[in-house]
Amino acid sequence: MLVKNVPIKLYFKLIFFSFIFFLFINSSVSAGVLTEEELKYIESQNGKDSAEKDYIEYEDLDEKEEEKSPFSFFGIKKKVKKNKIKKEAKVKEKVISDKLKIGVLLPLTGKHSYIGQSLLDTMQMVIFDNKNINSELIIKDTKANPSLAKKLTKELIEQNVDVILGPFFSSSLNQSLKIAKYKNVPLISFSSDRNQKEDGIYLMGFEPEQQIIDVTEHTIKKNYKRYAALLPKSKYGKRVLNTYRKVLNKNKLSINRIELYDPEGIDFEKEIQKLVGLEKNPQIEKDEDTGENPLENFDPGFDVLLLIETGNRLRQAVALLTYYGVDFQKVKLIGTGEWYIDNIGSEPGLVGAWFVAPNPNLWKNFEKKFYKLYKYEPIRLSSLAHDSITAVFSIVKKNDGIKELNYNDFQNSYGFTGIDGNFRFLSNGTVERKLSILEIKQNSFKIEKLAKKKSF
Repeated sequence: MLVKNVPIKLYFKLIFFSFIFFLFINSSVSAGVLTEEELKYIESQNGKDSAEKDYIEYEDLDEKEEEKSPFSFFGIKKKVKKNKIKKEAKVKEKVISDKLKIGVLLPLTGKHSYIGQSLLDTMQMVIFDNKNINSELIIKDTKANPSLAKKLTKELIEQNVDVILGPFFSSSLNQSLKIAKYKNVPLISFSSDRNQKEDGIYLMGFEPEQQIIDVTEHTIKKNYKRYAALLPKSKYGKRVLNTYRKVLNKNKLSINRIELYDPEGIDFEKEIQKLVGLEKNPQIEKDEDTGENPLENFDPGFDVLLLIETGNRLRQAVALLTYYGVDFQKVKLIGTGEWYIDNIGSEPGLVGAWFVAPNPNLWKNFEKKFYKLYKYEPIRLSSLAHDSITAVFSIVKKNDGIKELNYNDFQNSYGFTGIDGNFRFLSNGTVERKLSILEIKQNSFKIEKLAKKKSF
C-alpha cells in the first residue's frame, strides 16, 4: 500500500515544480521582448499620472495652468490673446488721442519737387501759427508716381491719420481716393479734376466752371453782346466751353464763333484765321502801291474772346490775334486765374484783359511772410495747402479740440477764410469761393470787381 502511494506523491510534486518552472521561464522571456519605445511609453504614462496629480493640486491652489487651446497644434498659445488686447488698446488710443495727425502726400523729389516743397513749407507755417493745438504732419513723398501714392495712402491709414492732404496730381488722386473713402478718412486733394470727384474727398483746386461763370456774367453786365472762344480740343477745353455756352444761353445770348485747336500742336495760326474770318484771304499786309489797309476798321465778328492758354502759348495766341486784325482796345479778352503771374502785362495785347482770381492783397501779404521765413518765393498754388490745413484747424477749434474728423465736418454754412478769400466745401466734393475779377495792367493788376465779403 505504501509502495503504491509514493509514485502518486512524486507525480504531484513533479507537476507542481514543472508549473513553477514554466512561470519563471515565461516571465523572463516576456521581459526580454520590451523595446526601448515601450519602456519610454511606460515612463511617460507614469509621468502623466504624476503630472495629473500635480495639476489637481495646482488647480486646488487657484493657480490653474493654462488650458490647452485646440489651436496649440499650430503653435498658437494664449499670449496671442494678450496681443489682441494690446492691439485693441491701440485702436482705442486713436479715439482718445490728444494729437491731431495730418497725413501729407506731395511730390518732394523729382522734377516736381519744387511744387511739393513750397506746399509743405506753407503747411509748416500754419502748424506754427496753430501751435496751441497738439498736431503733427506725417509726410510721404509720392514722387508724382500714382502707384507709389496708393502705397503711401495705405501707410497713412495704418498710422491712424485724422485727415489726408494731397496728392497734388489727379493721376495720383485716382489711386488714393478709394482707399481713403473706404477707411472713412477725409481727403482734401489739390487737384481740380472733376472726373476724380467722389463722396468722401474734396477737390481744393480752382475749377474752371466757377471762374468762367463769374467773368462771363461780369461782361454781360457790362453790355457786351457778341462772344467767341478759342479753346483747346481737350476735356478741360470742353468743360470750359460747356460752361461758357450755358451762361450765355441763360442770359439769352449765344457764341458767335468757336475754334478748337490741337493742344499738342505747334501753333494755331489756321484756327485763328478761321476765327476772324480770314481763312480764305489771309493776306493782311498794307498794299504798298495803293496804300489800302485790309485791316482798317476790321471787324472780327466778336466783342469778347475767351482764351485759357498760359505762358508762351498765351503770348503766341495774342500776338497772332493782333496780327490778324483783332484790336484788343475794342475786343475784351477774358480768361482764368492762371493769368495771375508776374509781368504778364509785358505783352501789349493782354493789357486790359479780365480774369477771375482771389483778392491779390491777401496773397501779397502771405508771399512776404513766406519769403522772410524761407528765403524763396512760394508758387501761387501754395495757397491751396494753406487754406486746406487752415480749414482743418478751424474745425478742430470749433469742435472744442476734438481731433477726430469726418467728411461732413468740412461742410458748414459759414465757410472758412484763407489766402484765397472766403470758401466753403460743398457736398458734391467741390469748393465754392468768393472771387474777384482782375484787370491786367502793364506792371500790375487792377481790381475790376472785388469779391463780396458777405458770408455764404
